[in-house]
Amino acid sequence: MNARATVRTLTTALLVAAATVAGPAATTATGATAGDRTQAGAMEFTEVHVWATGVNVRNHPSGTPAFDQCYTFPSRSNCRVVASVSRATVTAYCQKQGELITDSGYRSRWWTYLESPSGQWGWVNNVYITGDEHLAHVSDCEN
Repeated sequence: MNARATVRTLTTALLVAAATVAGPAATTATGATAGDRTQAGAMEFTEVHVWATGVNVRNHPSGTPAFDQCYTFPSRSNCRVVASVSRATVTAYCQKQGELITDSGYRSRWWTYLESPSGQWGWVNNVYITGDEHLAHVSDCEN
């Protein structure tokens, strides 16, 4: 098993664990709630390009109240910096709305959950990702 497959396996296991703790309405490893699974299908990993340098990747350890708060509303105040990314193509899982960020003439409330080059997973505001405010090729996260 290669490193990317191992990371995906571990990420799926963490998402399943988080959904189990959060209850039946939570997101499953496929990215859909139990009721939506047949309608929405599985979310897939996709690649996005972070165009800026020194972009903070934000998250908290899973299973903590801070993780739940960060997941519910990604923001600078709810999520601590766990890594950074500079001008790189990275793996993304899903996106959701959070704090409005304005930088370099762009603004967005959308945040994408992605894997940093160092292997840390976390949120990056879409202002720093090539594309529109809401990325058409990245699935929306389930609440």
